[in-house]
Amino acid sequence: MQKIARAYNLAQEKLARYLRENEKRPSKVRNMVLTQICQLPQPFTADQLLKACEADRISVGTIYNSLETFVDANILVAFERQMGKNAAEYELITGSANRMQIICQKCGRVTNFTDKAITTLIQDRKYSNLNMQHFSLFVYGECKICRKKTLKNNKE
Repeated sequence: MQKIARAYNLAQEKLARYLRENEKRPSKVRNMVLTQICQLPQPFTADQLLKACEADRISVGTIYNSLETFVDANILVAFERQMGKNAAEYELITGSANRMQIICQKCGRVTNFTDKAITTLIQDRKYSNLNMQHFSLFVYGECKICRKKTLKNNKE
């Protein structure tokens, strides 16, 4: 619960700063959406957020507008997946949002991993036109389970 409260407070601070800097008004409904986001398992999809907000009767348009605002405010990072659905996943940016995943192109199974050597290599890299905040690495291929099924089907 404390982790959720910390994430919400950090997100609230970023949102307040973004709204001030962009001369936009605060919104009670947007805060309700942000509360739901902080309680969802990370990463999450827009569909998962819609289900979480059903009881509050928040419109689909408001959900998507809020997601866009939160991405613009650096509260969320959006990851586009191209596994048949073309659906985006969202994740709260709390400190480091570095993400490394192995994705099976057959079944869509996602496995998170960490690799200190890769992280160091990317973070130590100097980019002349960019002050890097976080990175994503997606490795696509065929998982062990699907590979076994393919080999079994080929033998038959």
